[in-house]
Amino acid sequence: MSASKKVNLNSVADLRQNTDDNLPSVLTELGYDESFKLIDTKLALGYSTVVIAGLLFLVDKKYDFKQSYGVTVFSVVLYFIISSILYYINYTNKNVKYVGYTEKGKKIVIATWSSKYDPIYNVRVTLDGKNTFTAQLKFNQFFDIVGYFNRDAFKELLLAEIAKTQKKDL
Repeated sequence: MSASKKVNLNSVADLRQNTDDNLPSVLTELGYDESFKLIDTKLALGYSTVVIAGLLFLVDKKYDFKQSYGVTVFSVVLYFIISSILYYINYTNKNVKYVGYTEKGKKIVIATWSSKYDPIYNVRVTLDGKNTFTAQLKFNQFFDIVGYFNRDAFKELLLAEIAKTQKKDL
């Protein structure tokens, strides 16, 4: 467990970023293992568009326009398809900061956001893709007066929100 660093209490962006950075360690303590499938998919799609653009650049340098026209059209269409898939994934998983599973296979998805000037940490917890609960946590509930993150207080607040989500399943 790394030592927490002091955060500027007057910057909502810094508070949100620090809290997002602490989500995986807190959820690990609650029995969840992080899944990187979503991040890996986004990276693979993004890198493939870069590879297409790079190869298209090489084709453009080596061959003239008439010789490379078919390859160019195919590459542009493929680039559009991959970029559209990446856009759809980003749109449907907006603000998702954590995806994890328990040993029993239960899935948790946590999306977080905050407005620019409002010191509220909005959390949307989704369990097994069906139970969703949104909560508003004030940053002063889990940051001390100096600006250090209180992991135990945040864990208790998050545990309470997860319990509320699980109660909806009953």
